[in-house]
Amino acid sequence: MSELYSIPVEQAVLSSLMDHEQGSGDYIEQLTESDFYATRHQVIFHHIKNQYSKGEAHDSLVIWEMIRRNAQDAQHCTEEYFLELTSTIARFGLLGTHVKKLKDLAVRRKIQDLSKTITTIANDTESYTSETAIEKVQALAAGLDGKVTQNETCSVGDVSKDVLESILDRHQKIHAGIEVKVGVKTGFTELDNKLDRIDRTDLVIIGARPSMGKTTLAQNIMLDLAVNQGEVVLFMSGEMSKEQIMERMISGVGQISLKKVRSALFDEADAGCIYQAVKTIQQCPIFINDKASPSLADIRREARKVKQKTGGRLNAIVVDYLQIMTPPEKSGNKVQEIGDISWGLKKIAKDFECPVIALSQLNRSLENRQDKRPVMSDIRESGAIEQDADIIMFIYRDEVYNKSSKDMGVAEIIIGKARNGSTGTVRLATDLSKASFSDLSPEYYSHMEGL
Repeated sequence: MSELYSIPVEQAVLSSLMDHEQGSGDYIEQLTESDFYATRHQVIFHHIKNQYSKGEAHDSLVIWEMIRRNAQDAQHCTEEYFLELTSTIARFGLLGTHVKKLKDLAVRRKIQDLSKTITTIANDTESYTSETAIEKVQALAAGLDGKVTQNETCSVGDVSKDVLESILDRHQKIHAGIEVKVGVKTGFTELDNKLDRIDRTDLVIIGARPSMGKTTLAQNIMLDLAVNQGEVVLFMSGEMSKEQIMERMISGVGQISLKKVRSALFDEADAGCIYQAVKTIQQCPIFINDKASPSLADIRREARKVKQKTGGRLNAIVVDYLQIMTPPEKSGNKVQEIGDISWGLKKIAKDFECPVIALSQLNRSLENRQDKRPVMSDIRESGAIEQDADIIMFIYRDEVYNKSSKDMGVAEIIIGKARNGSTGTVRLATDLSKASFSDLSPEYYSHMEGL
């Protein structure tokens, strides 16, 4: 078996970095101490990188002086060895090749170490469940590509040119009657007017107390995305089974009572509605996973599977609901756990470049207020969610609390946060018996204006 390190390559890299201080910065930024196998080489590179980070010289004389002053470092790297190293003539033109080889060997060593760690995790049945073991292994494996990922710093001049080109391109296409997709829509006219659009990297939170219809609203948005916008959607349902979800979808699309669908007590006309609804749904690019208490790792895995099945397409992920998800690490601190989940969902949205729409339960304390319309602080363990989310919407139906409400069949969608849109309240018609939200009729607005 070949050795997963090369002392000559490590020596060539270090010698080049010290001999050619000018022009070596990009390579220094790519490397870490662990990329070097020999401890004395790790010591030398530590001081090279430290000097570079401070913007100070890092030639061989300076680096040796730094090592000499530290008794522990001097034990690992003697003066005799350092003189031998610096007498090595390394060609700067080959530095890129040597760095690539160094990184490759380092990654292979990490894989070897990870295999040992995986064995330890697999055998530790007390500290890890099978689910948390998978998440731990996936997290460890995520850092094995050997690349230093960083967002490039750009001048505003460069960015402005790109943005202007994009704006002008969209402008021309719009005037030419060409459809331009820059985000996704909810499918509700007034709501979309407020939000403008949901961007491809947005985390959207829909919060409500039980019986307000948050799952129904999410499913309505999901169906509009698939049926009317041609988007691919992954629905992670931690609460309902695939069959329950499908019954609701049939009820909503077919506009037939959910009770009739569930009981199978329907007449011939209803049967026709059910058949047509199923026919429509069968054409929808919607994928459903009903694993109880899904984890972030589960969502990532299923998202990758959907992209494989659809030729790389995934346009939205719906999660029902946030508080029953399995956190990456169970700390016993619910606020911390929910924070880890919300940040993880935001990262999934960015990594997969598709919005994540997550449902959220609200605190019971709002039931004690005279005005029971939700506010931001009503989100359970709300701090991190408020920060991570791009859009936060609440559902309020007055009829739930007031049986003689003048707003029977009307839901208020309260936009508490819209990073790129407008906050405020939008009203939708609702019929939860048919699993439906819809735009209100013009007659409703005419009536409201006359009051």
